[in-house]
Amino acid sequence: MLELEPIPLPDELPTPEPEPEPTDPVQARIDEAIAGMDLRTRLAGLMVVTVSGMDATVQQDVLDRVPAAGFLLLAGNLQGDVYTIRDFISALNESSDFPLITAVDQEGNPVARIPGDQFPGARVLGSGDVAATAEAFLARQQLVDRAGANVNFGVVADVSLGSGAFIHSRSFSTDPAVASEHVAVATSAEVPEVAQTLKHFPGHGLVYADSHRVVPSSDISFEQWRTTHALPFEAGIAAGAELVMTGHIRVPSVSADPATLSDDWVRILREDLGFEGVIITDDLRMLQNSGEAQYQDPAALAVAALVSGHDLIMLAVDPAVDPTYETYTLMLDAMEQAVVDGRVSEEQVAESLRRVLTLRAVLGTP
Repeated sequence: MLELEPIPLPDELPTPEPEPEPTDPVQARIDEAIAGMDLRTRLAGLMVVTVSGMDATVQQDVLDRVPAAGFLLLAGNLQGDVYTIRDFISALNESSDFPLITAVDQEGNPVARIPGDQFPGARVLGSGDVAATAEAFLARQQLVDRAGANVNFGVVADVSLGSGAFIHSRSFSTDPAVASEHVAVATSAEVPEVAQTLKHFPGHGLVYADSHRVVPSSDISFEQWRTTHALPFEAGIAAGAELVMTGHIRVPSVSADPATLSDDWVRILREDLGFEGVIITDDLRMLQNSGEAQYQDPAALAVAALVSGHDLIMLAVDPAVDPTYETYTLMLDAMEQAVVDGRVSEEQVAESLRRVLTLRAVLGTP
């Protein structure tokens, strides 16, 4: 019999090439969009603005100069029935590649911007069963959707200090555990293409005063905060909140700055509470209203919020004071200069913009 020589085997078999990761078409679209933007356009995409009235050509004129991420819709933008509002919001989106953020404060009584919200607010719901909270917030999100808006600044995660506190009428409870249960259920009331927002981090319930008028301060320690006022935010994040809004609240044990300008609170929100979504400031004009000298320049406020790591910077312009909305151009000028000067990196801008566009990509339009 003929014996064949054995074929020598290589010492090591070649390692097969790894299969390429499947490309996420949404992220690919976002990456392509960011790559095609200049710095100024990227920075404008981190702004939420207000423009008075319901003539969409006026809003478009502002977007032509400052291509913002979207609008906070106030009472003057929400006149008429839901069909009228829906037509207006539809017109806003006609020229936008990604859905514009069209945000409303639809918490329920006493803060309900879109007409027709007959569902109980947090103060009533917090004293009852969570099933009623789930029903009310689902109906509320459906109302926001019918009106064509796509972001609701609607879930107040603040634990009230009691009846004398400014936020008391809008808070679920003075008990962190009770507030947490209701916040989780309210946040879980999901309507496709309408995002939920928790506010006002780290908690307006830390103080009695109204942050529309002053910058209130709390002497709570971080450890005390972490086991009390942090809990409803933690519950809402676990329930899937897409945005967290910071408040104009000082906690000197954590930061000398109000949370809207504080990198410490942004870091805690990201690293301690594990939030990966979009962080937005409360209206920065409120800081101007405090009368504190260091908060009187809206451009400087925008830069400080950007430097702190916020993804979206929101400031409501008063058209009686600035009828041409030049404030937004000045804010954008200052933000651009902050990047040129090295106070903010282009990498940070791109990272925030990627979060914002990831949110916008799944929002609805009428």
